Amino acid sequence: MGNDQYAMTLADTPAALVGIRREGVPVGLFQRRTEAGYLLEDGTVLLEREKDENGFYLGGAGMDGMYLKTSARYEPVRDEDGRVTVFRCISPYAPRFTGEEQKLISQYALNTQENLLSDLDAAIRVIKEPRLRALFASTREKLVQVPPDACTRLMADLRFTYQSRHQQDLRQRARSAKQSKQKNKRRSDMER
Repeated sequence: MGNDQYAMTLADTPAALVGIRREGVPVGLFQRRTEAGYLLEDGTVLLEREKDENGFYLGGAGMDGMYLKTSARYEPVRDEDGRVTVFRCISPYAPRFTGEEQKLISQYALNTQENLLSDLDAAIRVIKEPRLRALFASTREKLVQVPPDACTRLMADLRFTYQSRHQQDLRQRARSAKQSKQKNKRRSDMER
C-alpha cells in the first residue's frame, strides 16, 4: 500500500442528484387523491410507502395517477434541519447486496474497488467468527462482479446513505432529548 492510497476519496465521486418538483403525489385513475411522497423533476414518483428492505425509496414511472415500480432506488438528501432538499439516485448495483453487506461496504470503502477488496481480504484472513467471516466473504464475492467505475459509485452512494441516516438519527435523538427536557421543565415549573 502506497502513500497515494488515500489521494482520491469517495467525496470526489459525483452523485446523481434529482430535484423535487413537488411534495405529495397525485394517485388514482378515477378517484384522485394525494399520497405522501415526492414527484421528482425527472418525472419519477417516490411514495413514502414504497421502500425496499434496505430503506431506499423505489422509483415509480407512469402517468395519470397510475405508477409502476422501477428498479431505481433513491435516498433523500437532507439539509442541517433534516428537511429533504433533493434525492440521490443510488447505484443500480446496491440491491444486489443485503443490508449488512451495504453497511459493511459503507464502513470499509475508501476510494477504489481494489483498495476495498484488499481490505476485505485482510479482514477475512483474521476473522475467526464464522458468521462475520461469511459476511465479509459474500460481500467480497459480489463486489468482484461489479465493474470498477460502477463500484466507486456504489461505494460513494452507500457511504453517503449510511452516514446521512446516522446523522439524521442523531438529529432526531437531539430533538427528542430537547423536547423531553422542555417537557420536564414545564412539569417542574407547574409543580412549584
